[in-house]
Amino acid sequence: MSYTADEELVNRSSRLLSVLSKRNNLSLFMSAKSGLKAEAPSPERTRLSKKVYYTSLKQLINSGLVEKSDSKYVHTTFGSIVYQSHIIRLIDQLRNHKQMVMIDTLKHSDQFSESDIESFVDKIIDRTNSLSEDAPSKIEIVLTYEDMVSAIVERTEFSKKEILLASRHFNEIIINNILRKAKSGINVKVVAEKMLVDQFFEQNIKHLQVNDKNAVERMNVVGNPWYPGNISRRLANVPFSMTLFDRREVAIELINANEPKSFHGAIFIRDEKSCKRMLEYYQKLWDSGLNDDNNANANLITETSVSRRYHNPQ
Repeated sequence: MSYTADEELVNRSSRLLSVLSKRNNLSLFMSAKSGLKAEAPSPERTRLSKKVYYTSLKQLINSGLVEKSDSKYVHTTFGSIVYQSHIIRLIDQLRNHKQMVMIDTLKHSDQFSESDIESFVDKIIDRTNSLSEDAPSKIEIVLTYEDMVSAIVERTEFSKKEILLASRHFNEIIINNILRKAKSGINVKVVAEKMLVDQFFEQNIKHLQVNDKNAVERMNVVGNPWYPGNISRRLANVPFSMTLFDRREVAIELINANEPKSFHGAIFIRDEKSCKRMLEYYQKLWDSGLNDDNNANANLITETSVSRRYHNPQ
């Protein structure tokens, strides 16, 4: 990343922190987790004047943290991630402030090794402990798409070795974070829903010109959101989305039989036996999928679709 890009991110971070550093803004942002009703009595409920209430709300909206949806002001996807990954985490660490002071004292005493101190930190910090390899079993359920995205991004950030994804959906935030993680050297494998990819091709094939020498390249970009990242990918019939993080935690999509195409929730399970069983299931999906390594399958599908289009014009 260039210096200019880094500088721009620093400026954006500074503006965002400036907005959240104001107590009224932070209070409203935290309240928006469950939704702030867009109605006249709302300012009074928050014990803020109308001027302060709407000024704070405007700043949160302009920062991309909050949006109006169904007569409520709620977190955007970005806001949900900031809330879960930073605000909640900061509150957790503030609860452990006394222990942090103790750790600094231990460091200065030179009586304990770095590994001993790190082990101590892992035990007293809830978030770190929840993501450690020897963490106890745990089940977490999320019922909104935004919370699912936030939870996936958080676990992606802490993954150290491997991420295995089978997905019926494409989400830009998840894709970008996993791509960035893959660049750090961890192993990433993706099983993508074949019908979804086919739909992308069918919807975009009409935009290609017969003499377009870059047709295959364009369709790769359209049909494979992981392109040109160094991601091993296969296409298969995916019955439900799932993600395995370092083979110690698995996220499984909850399916509503009446509305199978819509998202209804996900369950996150941190349990060795459960992960082992789901790993076996993932491997079956992988083995049954069309080989898409190095985009070979995308090229094949694209060329076939392009040929069909040219020989059967509408």
